[in-house]
Amino acid sequence: MRLKLIVAALLLSTVPFVNACNNSKPKETADDSKARAAADAADKQREDNRKKVDELNQKYPRIPVEGKLLENGENPCYNELKQRYKDELAQLKQMVESSGAKFLMVRISAEAGSKNSLSVKYGDPYIQSTIDGMGIECLDFTPIIAAQDIKEITQAPKDGHWSKKGAKLIADHIATLIKKYPDAACKVTFKDNERPETFGDLAPNDDEVLDGGKDLPYHVKANSQGVRMDHDLTFPKKKKRVLLMGDSGLFCPFLDNEFTIAYVLQQQFPDYEIYTTATVNWTMEDFISLWNEKTKFTEPDIVIVGTNAGDIEDLFFTNRNHCSRSGKPFYPSANETKFYIENYK
Repeated sequence: MRLKLIVAALLLSTVPFVNACNNSKPKETADDSKARAAADAADKQREDNRKKVDELNQKYPRIPVEGKLLENGENPCYNELKQRYKDELAQLKQMVESSGAKFLMVRISAEAGSKNSLSVKYGDPYIQSTIDGMGIECLDFTPIIAAQDIKEITQAPKDGHWSKKGAKLIADHIATLIKKYPDAACKVTFKDNERPETFGDLAPNDDEVLDGGKDLPYHVKANSQGVRMDHDLTFPKKKKRVLLMGDSGLFCPFLDNEFTIAYVLQQQFPDYEIYTTATVNWTMEDFISLWNEKTKFTEPDIVIVGTNAGDIEDLFFTNRNHCSRSGKPFYPSANETKFYIENYK
């Protein structure tokens, strides 16, 4: 009997403890419920988008090589892509300038000065006239690069991206743009709880050696915020900030971090923080989504956007479905469908 009483007493003594544990769990608030529902909806949307993109890529697997869209001269499809480029550039400019930041551009030919391709022949004049029409200050690297030995400033013959010498050449000229605007200042500040966890699309604390399949190994290292730099951006900021946005021409594949354009510029401007969120194959619409989701929260004072003739053709729907950072499906317009069927079916 004594043993039964002891066991009963022990069991009873645990009841308040169990109840206390159960009651210690905070109840989900209305805000928590909304946040969870929004996260679930976002996950579902991403999964739906992935399925749709996969279906589109199976149905339309071909991405036109550079110049393919222009084999028969300018046409309705290419003209549509030109308008898409113009609209997106105008949108990006408006968003950046609304923050108070100075919006600048650099036009770096994907062909390192060559004028022979159809992409350059038709794309460069249009891009420059569009930039001029919007009143954007732009540094055209075409004559600068044309005056150089391509084998010295690029990784040729293995690859056409910058060598150490080429990256320094680009950085030295971009420096002239930065020096012109010492008073440029972002007018917008964000609260800590408004900022995302990352500001770039690299994996946080990424530290790896890549070679792009070309036997050109290079070291990529990112900070904890997914940006290819050696320290984190802190707030409130203590220095002026310069953000470079672009594709591989500013990302500098095949160069270790310390030889990239952003790093070379950082050495020249110790009183600034200079960083890049450039990524291979990105276009204006990728810069727009990245700005909205991440980079505007870094509060840059100067934003320098790189562009080249290939940016127009990269807006063809199959390229967007393979490379767009948004992950959403892009369905072909009538002009894109006509071009695709005539050339690939």
